[in-house]
Amino acid sequence: MKKINYLAIIFFLMNILTACSISSTSTDSNPKLEDLDYFCDVLERSHKNLYANISKNEFEIEKQKIAEKTAEMSDSDFYYSLKHLLSMVGDAHTNIAFIDSQYKHLNALGFAVKKYSDGWHLMMLEKENEQYLGCKLLAINDMDINDIFTRAKEIMSYENEAWAENSFSNTINFREPLEYLGIIEKGEPILLKVEDSSGNKQSFEIKSMNEQEVAGAKISSVVQKTTPKTVLRGVYSAMPLDKSCFYIQYNSCREAPELSMKKFVSSVSNEIKENNYKKVIIDLRYNSGGNSRIFEPMISELSKLQKDSYFKVYTIIGKNTFSSAIINAIQIKEQLHSILVGIPTGGNVNSYGELKSFTLKNTPVTVWYSTKYFELIKGYEKDSLYPDIYVEQIFENYLNGVDREVDMILEIKG
Repeated sequence: MKKINYLAIIFFLMNILTACSISSTSTDSNPKLEDLDYFCDVLERSHKNLYANISKNEFEIEKQKIAEKTAEMSDSDFYYSLKHLLSMVGDAHTNIAFIDSQYKHLNALGFAVKKYSDGWHLMMLEKENEQYLGCKLLAINDMDINDIFTRAKEIMSYENEAWAENSFSNTINFREPLEYLGIIEKGEPILLKVEDSSGNKQSFEIKSMNEQEVAGAKISSVVQKTTPKTVLRGVYSAMPLDKSCFYIQYNSCREAPELSMKKFVSSVSNEIKENNYKKVIIDLRYNSGGNSRIFEPMISELSKLQKDSYFKVYTIIGKNTFSSAIINAIQIKEQLHSILVGIPTGGNVNSYGELKSFTLKNTPVTVWYSTKYFELIKGYEKDSLYPDIYVEQIFENYLNGVDREVDMILEIKG
């Protein structure tokens, strides 16, 4: 019989217990590491296909990079590290946000930009800087705005350029993401370099604002010289544009509290029956989704009316057209033989959706993730729903209240 070395066994057991104790202590003293593990575990178990656009190995390598830095991370650094990890997943619906107001955790910058054909224009500014409204934003602290856009995509959940452009403004108008991306140094002043309509270039400083300062801030916006008839209004609305064209604006895939979809469909139907319209415009430019079924009674009714009194249908789409609004756009195109007008949509035709969410244990962050894959057009390989008629987005048109998409449809003969 072999002689048992009890001393060796005791040392072996002590090493195991010590290792367990160290691991437990490490996790307990590093809540961000615990949140990172929980974040990745839930997504891997619950997301419809977390590794559709990235390999598991690539995901794990990036997770490890974050894990090694969690002990020294601020809440904002951790937040943007998670956003970077999600950007690699390539699912526009899978995203994170603070449970409460983001202004409780991030320092806001008083500006907003929008992309037009000639560049990024300043659409909102603090009142003290309002003389620069409408100017093109060229750079932030000497970094070219297009290079900033490329970097910003590292912390965006998007599937195409249209949605990235749509999300850009709300990504860079906080100090912390600019620091995280290396666009500015911690604590340094933030300078916006702009160019006015005459080609004059100048720079001005923009300050960071905490939650209290944001609440008291005076913000100015670009004011259109003329307001177009088709200005954004309500959840949905409708009106004749002239004797031959009827216009329907659908801005969110939900019921309006003041007007049920059933009553809205009835009023539209009666209007079309009583008049000999040759064209019907359905405007989905501002619709970022909801419940796609809400608008189906309207599509069905228009299909019936089209058989009795034929009219051409035009659907306007844009960067804000996303999620369930994409479903409706395709239904309209297929059932009403609609012509798509505008620019590529922010949402894709075949994509993930049907969201569920969870909350991190230690960090005040909610995570939304996709549970289903929607294949609206089998074999569709493009990254967006593209228009049949492309309409260039020109800042001067916006400023002067020119709705070029609608004007172009009205100009079409027949």
